[in-house]
Parts: sequence; structure tokens; C-alpha cells
Amino acid sequence: MFKRLILFILSLALIAGLTSAVVLYGRGYRFDPKAKSISPTGILSVSSYPEKASIFINGKLTSATNASLTLAPEWYDIKISKEGYQSWEKRIRIQGEVVSQIDALLVPFNPSLRAITFTGVINPRLSPSGTKTAYLVKSSETDPATGRNLSGVWLLELRTGPLGTKPDPKQIFSMDPAILGSSADFPYENAELYWSYDEKELIVAFFPENPPPAVALEAERAFLLLTDNGVSTSPIEITSRYTQILAEWQEEKMIKDEANMASLPDAISRVLTTSTSSLRFSPDETKILYQATAGASLKPVIDPPLIGRNPTEETRSLNDGKFYIYDIKEDKNYYLADSQPRWYTDSKHLILVEKEKITVVDYDGTNKRSVYSGPFTDEFVFSWTSGGKIVILTNLNSSTSADFYEVDLR
Repeated sequence: MFKRLILFILSLALIAGLTSAVVLYGRGYRFDPKAKSISPTGILSVSSYPEKASIFINGKLTSATNASLTLAPEWYDIKISKEGYQSWEKRIRIQGEVVSQIDALLVPFNPSLRAITFTGVINPRLSPSGTKTAYLVKSSETDPATGRNLSGVWLLELRTGPLGTKPDPKQIFSMDPAILGSSADFPYENAELYWSYDEKELIVAFFPENPPPAVALEAERAFLLLTDNGVSTSPIEITSRYTQILAEWQEEKMIKDEANMASLPDAISRVLTTSTSSLRFSPDETKILYQATAGASLKPVIDPPLIGRNPTEETRSLNDGKFYIYDIKEDKNYYLADSQPRWYTDSKHLILVEKEKITVVDYDGTNKRSVYSGPFTDEFVFSWTSGGKIVILTNLNSSTSADFYEVDLR
């Protein structure tokens, strides 16, 4: 009886010991042969686009993405590289029992360039969600399939199908004299497109040539178009009330923006409301891109700071005219650029536009890499919604009009 009791107690002790060992191992504890003790380790989870890139730690090839690596707590120099792509580098701090995440976007040295449109693009306007763009076409040609004049408003959806297919641009408003009568010849270069907040409607407004600033909103004619119902054969003329409709759409946007701001801590919301402009939430709404309009300071909200957060040094003092990124989850603020950046589709990178140059940068301002050098229209650069591409408006041949081109980052 006594032996059975001893055996039972030893079995319980063994089970408890094994359970503790498994738990400690899962939490990152490892035996250090040098110190002859068990000490905590951290995990570095590394992913990249494209995948199967090499991971160098302190200059030594260690593994390939995508991988999770167990490392002793300290600072490491991490490099992600792949043949044909510009390397990604960062100094990362590993902490015990903490998972540190790396999402490296690798940019090719020589991205390919391919035309998306061939009709010419005038005054394009990206939708609020960035998933589609509308633009005007001025042409004397007709569509052989429909017999409809190509002039009018066109829509391009920025999505990729399951087999990699992309939708063709479609005409949603024809500037056909049969529809508009003798007033069909409008100054296209002075036309403006406006999206409704839900992106189901679009306004095209034609202004007088070279209008003085005081009457810039007095359109000669304005039409309301449907964007999710095929070709609009019966556009609604709204010349007398289009400014009222625009005001209603703007109010809808303000209500949505106020709801997003209300979810932020008061100290952050107050500064972003009074001392910034051009606020743009990231596609996943975890970060905010903004421009400072006055000197201000963001007070820390999470104190002490989160363990395992991004080790890049932040900037909480704001300077007028500069663009910054505020990370809502980690309560960190980074200086980004002096000119207006654009969000990349993954919410972790941004597109910077400089003179005849486009670069991609991590949201914390690190790893700035060039993706395109050459002529393009500065105001219109954006990312394809499924990632892997940047769309630009450029005229590679001075004898033709500008068209959309995709810069392939794959």
C-alpha cells in the first residue's frame, strides 16, 4: 500500500513537471548551456511579400520567410532579401515571452509597366474607399460593340478576380448628342467628378473655361450618375441643385469621420481635431495619416508603453505642414514626410510621391525604396486593392493623351 502511494505521488510529480516544462517551452523558455539555467526567449515571426525570401540575423543567413524564430532577448539587425528585389532592413528588439512581428514588402529593382487604358484619361477621381476610379474620355471614336460614342464618364474597378483577371473599364455616361442635344460639346478639361460617400452615385459637373475663383462652383451643367447599375442611359440633370447634393454627401462623410474620432482617446482626438487636417484612416482603420496644421504635442495614452511594440523611435511633437502616422493600437506617432503620402492597400506601407519619383515606405518611416522613376501626374497615384500593383497616370508619348499604367511590384 505504501509503495503504491509513493508511486502515485511520483507519477503526479512527473506529470506536473512535464506539464510545467511544456508550458514554459510554449512561453519561450529555453535551457541556456552557458549559464546552465532556464531563461526566457522571444519569438520573431517573419513574413514577406513575395514569400520565400532569405532571413539574415546579424549578417547570418538563418531561415526563409514565412517563419517563426526563437531568439534570446536582445537587439538584432534583421535583413530580408530575395534575388531581383530591394532588401528590407530593420533593427528589432526581442523580449522574453513576446512575439515580435515583421511584415516585409519587397520591391523589385525593375518593376514592369503596363497600360491599363487606351482611350485617354481626363480628370480622374478615386472613390472614397479607393476601390474604384472614375474619369472622363474625350474621343471622336465609337464603341464597335455598342455603337456608342466613347466620350463620357468611365469607371475602372480596382479589383482582381480569383483567376487573376481584372475587369475592363466601362462607360457609365455617354456624351452622346442623342442624350444631351446640342450642348454635348463641354470643356472636358474643366470638368469635375464627385463621389457619393457610399459610392453608389457620381456627379459630373462641367464648368466654364477658365472660371474666376468666385464662381468656381457655378457649373454650366451637372449630371447625377449611377455607378452600380451598368451604363446610365438616363442621367439626371441636377445643374440647379448639385451643390446641395454635394453638401449632403460631405455631411455624411463628416458623420462617419466624427464616429471614428470618437473611438480615440480624448487626448489624441482633441489634438487631431484642432491641429491637423487631411486625416486618412488606414484601410484596416488601425492607423491615421494626417497633416499637422499647427505646433502641438500628443500626450502618451498607454503608460507604461506596451511590451513588444514597434521599436522605431517615435515623434510626438508636431510641426506645421508635416505628415505623420498615429498607430492607434500601440499609441505611437511617427513623422513620415513633407508631402502628401497615400496608403498602400495593406495598411502597413505608404506611397510617397516626389518629383518624377515614387517610393514605398513602411508606416513608421523606415525602409524607403524607389518603385518608379519617370514622368507621371503627381496628383494621381494609388495602389490596386488586392496589392502588388501601383497605378499611375502618365503620358509616355507626348503625341498622345495620358492613360492609366500599372507598376507591377510582384
